Amino acid sequence: MAALKAADKIFLGNLFGTRVSFDRREITLYGHDTAEIPSLVKPLVGSTVPAAVVQPASEEELVSLARWARENRIALTPRGRATSGYGGVLPVKGGLVVDFFHLSKLLDIDTKTLIARVQPGICWEQLDRELARKDLTLRLYPSSYPASTVGGWLAQGGAGFGSYESGWFRDNVVSARVVLADGAIRVFSGADLDLVSEAEGTTGLISEVTIKVMPKEALGVISIGCADAYDLQHLVERIVKAGLPIWSLSFISPRMAEMKNRAPLRTHAGHAIGERVLLPASYVLTLAFREKDRQRIDDVLPDLFETCQAELLSDKIAHHEWDNRFKIIVVKRLGPSLVPAEVVIPLSSLGDLMAEVERKVSQPVVKEGLVIRGGAGGNPEVAILGFIPSDERKFSYNFIFALALTIMKIAEKNGGRPYATGLYFAGKAGRILGKERLGRLKAFKSRVDPSNILNPGKVMQGGLMSRALSLGAAIEPLIRPLGNHVSSKIGEHPTQSVRDIPADVAWYAYTCCQCGYCVPECDQFYGRGWESQSPRGKWYWLRGYMAGREKWDQQKVDTFLVCTTCEMCDTRCSTNLPIEPSWMKLRGMLINEERRMTFPPFEMMAAALTSEGNIWAGCRKDRMDWYPADLKAAHPPGGKAKNVYFAGCTTSYVEHDIGQASVRLLDKAGVDFVHLGKEEDCCGTPMLVARCDPSHPQRDARRDGPQPGAGTLLRQRAHPAQGAAGGCRHRQGEAR
Repeated sequence: MAALKAADKIFLGNLFGTRVSFDRREITLYGHDTAEIPSLVKPLVGSTVPAAVVQPASEEELVSLARWARENRIALTPRGRATSGYGGVLPVKGGLVVDFFHLSKLLDIDTKTLIARVQPGICWEQLDRELARKDLTLRLYPSSYPASTVGGWLAQGGAGFGSYESGWFRDNVVSARVVLADGAIRVFSGADLDLVSEAEGTTGLISEVTIKVMPKEALGVISIGCADAYDLQHLVERIVKAGLPIWSLSFISPRMAEMKNRAPLRTHAGHAIGERVLLPASYVLTLAFREKDRQRIDDVLPDLFETCQAELLSDKIAHHEWDNRFKIIVVKRLGPSLVPAEVVIPLSSLGDLMAEVERKVSQPVVKEGLVIRGGAGGNPEVAILGFIPSDERKFSYNFIFALALTIMKIAEKNGGRPYATGLYFAGKAGRILGKERLGRLKAFKSRVDPSNILNPGKVMQGGLMSRALSLGAAIEPLIRPLGNHVSSKIGEHPTQSVRDIPADVAWYAYTCCQCGYCVPECDQFYGRGWESQSPRGKWYWLRGYMAGREKWDQQKVDTFLVCTTCEMCDTRCSTNLPIEPSWMKLRGMLINEERRMTFPPFEMMAAALTSEGNIWAGCRKDRMDWYPADLKAAHPPGGKAKNVYFAGCTTSYVEHDIGQASVRLLDKAGVDFVHLGKEEDCCGTPMLVARCDPSHPQRDARRDGPQPGAGTLLRQRAHPAQGAAGGCRHRQGEAR
């Protein structure tokens, strides 16, 4: 493929404006997906850094881009949210990554025919929220629902929650509108969808997708414990045979249950959030169904248990498993890496596969399964998402990675196949897609894209990587003992800092699974639209820094400083990482220890705080100007009372009405309170946020200085103080 010339960059700049990037640091973040390639294999893949990243905002721009790329022989690699690990979004031939972030709208809903027309970059969770406004919902969705896109799932193919009833995603697509390599637009439907589904964008750039939806109804959930995989298989077979109206059927393995029990809970301010629900050491099968069908299911299920060692689990476990169905990857906290091994097998082979994996793989393999009632040939199938905990920083990761081939061979022996093709399993496309369909796909590709500009090297074009994996599979019995011999330490164990990155933050950087759950809700990303601004992008950059590939400069420092500390990323993280506290720790390191420059307004705030005790550069003598004169006698500043009203800087110098309204309400309510008067200082939160220095002199002065009136304000927390400081709304506890 051709390299970009100066004229090419001018063309792209004119077409996309601020929605194109040539910045090396930015485009590097678009050269990976969720999988970490072992060091011995990376040379076979080559560089995956594109020449540029573009973000089309209309179908017309896609058409112009395709025509230009074909004329100039520039490769185009489409990218949704990169939530998979098969290498389908890796630009192995350079060229451009086409990011669909701006093509993310719901275009139309037909409530009569129950179909929705969407742009390809819309996230499943976002789409489901929009459908709910019309009392509709999705027929099925992937386990990466909080981040993955409709176009991405169509391009790769797959099954998810709801697939028990609705099958594979391709079965739920009405049509796809696609921009071909020459800029022509074609609508694919019916059997022709086989030329788009699971093609990974090698045949065209998806611009619209029309999917089937269904009425939204209340769901009920039940969880069942099964002693072993054979009992699990027999129970599911009996559920299928009984024709129970189940919408979704999924399960986790005993090892997965064990590791979920050990995985850390989400924390806030250092304290665990939520209840730890302990799972039994068994296969945990979770059934989701429409609540209106509960009675029928309750009547039949006990009879199905008779020939299986199975038991009904508590409602607490059932709801815990369902509520946390998108956080199965939380076990990565114990890795900090996971080797993926995803396969599809007939339900009739489930017990045999699980038993053989246990015999041949000594490493702990954690598994999640999704059952598809109407799979290949109308027979039930199971999509198994397997993961082996490891540490990508160690050379032994190469050997454990090879165990994924062991699981793949076991699946194939039992009538199964890899879950998807992408880059790595293009050599197995015939088994995954079927030989007839693969032949049809190749013929169409050669006809519409003879220059091979659309996602080259994927699906039907196995390169060095594909051939290497085929060779590895052939010699798998020889390399398996190496992977089994590796001693893996399961659990969080950050030991030392790496290139000045604190030990715990370094561990979290590798623990981040790059799932993208944090991306849609990050206001820093949403306002700018580039990966470098997202929590996921920051974690990945930190990996590069610790490996010696990146360096700090003021631009990157600013990226961490502009975070608003809203903590939405913490609530979204699939591995429960303390993201905001990690950024705060890095701020302290960068600004206080390494003396890097912060934003000038922060320095002005610090100077005003030191000299006048506030961040608004107001004089201390004016701090009480807001206080109502008629309340000074009853609630004197500097007096004594059980409660102290802490106004804070923003109320004292900017938003006077907040304080005035607050103290009048307290007075009318008969609350005994006083105010610190001119002795009141800034709570310190702005400096905590801007400089992340818990030992800042102003905070020490606040704790150790005069404490007129109530002793409860700072040290003795017997009575909660009222507070109205606008900048302190997230940390009122600091002012008590």
